[in-house]
Amino acid sequence: MPTNDFQYLIILIIKQISFKIEKLYLDCIDDQGNCFILYWAKVEFFLMRFVYSGLVFCNAKGFTTEKSTLHKTNKPVIDRIIQFNHKLLKTNIKFNRTDDAIIRLLYKDSNNNELIWNCHHPKGWAEIIHNDSIYKGFGYAETLISQIKPWNLPIDELKWGRFLSDFYTVIWINWLGKYPINKIFINGIEFNDAIFKDDIISFNNDTYRLKFSEIQLIREGKLSGLFSRMTLLKMFLNRRILNTIEIKYKSRTSFSKNSELLSNGWSIFEIVPWGR
Repeated sequence: MPTNDFQYLIILIIKQISFKIEKLYLDCIDDQGNCFILYWAKVEFFLMRFVYSGLVFCNAKGFTTEKSTLHKTNKPVIDRIIQFNHKLLKTNIKFNRTDDAIIRLLYKDSNNNELIWNCHHPKGWAEIIHNDSIYKGFGYAETLISQIKPWNLPIDELKWGRFLSDFYTVIWINWLGKYPINKIFINGIEFNDAIFKDDIISFNNDTYRLKFSEIQLIREGKLSGLFSRMTLLKMFLNRRILNTIEIKYKSRTSFSKNSELLSNGWSIFEIVPWGR
């Protein structure tokens, strides 16, 4: 069989392979700026199943450490209170929800496969024990469920983030590409006119503004690094997803309405240029 025909056959096979991912994301940041990001994900691809857990810790000075494991762990029970004791990551989390959940169908492809965003904990109070130290602060948790292969999503760039304070919860999702999305929520109320500048997000006809200061990089890297230990899965992944870059930040943030300060707090946000 000629090489080009063989490559075409492989592409056809991969297109027919079933795919499903369920990914839990949970974060917390305390008043000093100590930041935790926890991942739990289950990937089902053809006859393979992978369970991944990862922890990113960025301390108040901006120093980041990461741990991850492919050791199978049960998904935390998603209820008003999330409790997750991960012995391999040496982290124990108790997360108590304070806001109502937000659920949206973000995208459906031509085969009726869906990408569902379940923001089950827009804001809550988290207590984290990590390396025998206790951290407390506002946190956020969501689960993404999708049967769409990530490289088939119509995204050129993703912006996501959340701002939490005593009385306000602001969450944004912005897709650039063939299927643009521009959603921003304030205490569960949706707007669709967010404008992004270097250190400001404005929305509702510039009524509301988030202004970032003391921005610190949490991590930056290609997603290929995430799959470096999943050799078998990596063989099947499209170059577009492997070349996708994830850039995460934390920042002190002021939230204002018509130039009047409403609240101060912390934001965690990311910019993800999709690979090519």
